[in-house]
Amino acid sequence: KIKKKSNIEVKRNLSAGIPGDVGDLHGVPNTVVQVADWQNKSAACLIKPREVEIQRKNAGVDYAMTMVRFRGGNWRVVLTPEQYARLTKLLL
Repeated sequence: KIKKKSNIEVKRNLSAGIPGDVGDLHGVPNTVVQVADWQNKSAACLIKPREVEIQRKNAGVDYAMTMVRFRGGNWRVVLTPEQYARLTKLLL
């Protein structure tokens, strides 16, 4: 079962993009989060989930996700099939 926390403080990681990168956002438990606001949304959806998998391994955590910003400030979470499978094991 998932333990729910009432307040999770998430902050922007200031070391994003350096060797050993561990993602853009810090504070989501056991998860690396990559954020993309690219003009080419298809490229972001294809490239960033693979990059965040490397960051997940660098951080030594179990889960990874990519958030892509679309027109109007709408965000979508993008996962590889492997990332989705890992997450669904947590939920079952």
